[in-house]
Amino acid sequence: MPGLSAHLPRLTEGAAIAAMAAFVTLAACGAATQTRERDYAFKAYIRGSSSKENLSMDKIDGHPSYESHFTLEKVEECVKITIIARNTALISAYVDPTVRAYFVLEKAVDVSRFNPRAGRIVYTEIARNFDINWKSERDTVVCSRTEDPLKKLTPGAYRIRLCVFDAREFVFSIAIATNEAQAITPAQAEGGPP
Repeated sequence: MPGLSAHLPRLTEGAAIAAMAAFVTLAACGAATQTRERDYAFKAYIRGSSSKENLSMDKIDGHPSYESHFTLEKVEECVKITIIARNTALISAYVDPTVRAYFVLEKAVDVSRFNPRAGRIVYTEIARNFDINWKSERDTVVCSRTEDPLKKLTPGAYRIRLCVFDAREFVFSIAIATNEAQAITPAQAEGGPP
């Protein structure tokens, strides 16, 4: 069958070229969406410390966690959360006091219509800045998941619980970047200082 073998190299060559072109196109599209930095119109800041008033009843991996709250006024596609923590017990001109902060972002869900005796509000996890191997990121972009109603970034109350394993006493600063409206921290909502 000389006719078939004569066409075989051309089909294989053509298929390889088409596959290579598709691969390059997909790689370029994927790289563009992953490396593109989002622009955010608003930023809100929360500052706190490892004090008793910020202590959460819920722990992270058996360690104490500290919580802060904020409110979204409008539906958001994505929010960017940046947390910086500093060890306050370490005072040295030669050592950086910055320590890794691990956080969980949770959304307040009103469950009173399902089980009034259990309480009104339950927090459900939306995202975290660490993986299963405890590799953490300082900046975390959290995007709304349209297929999961509990993980949509809708108007309402949110809680950030954070933990620092490397320091017992620390201060933290949280920046929440949004696009649709300024995120409101509880102090701002009550008329206190930002």
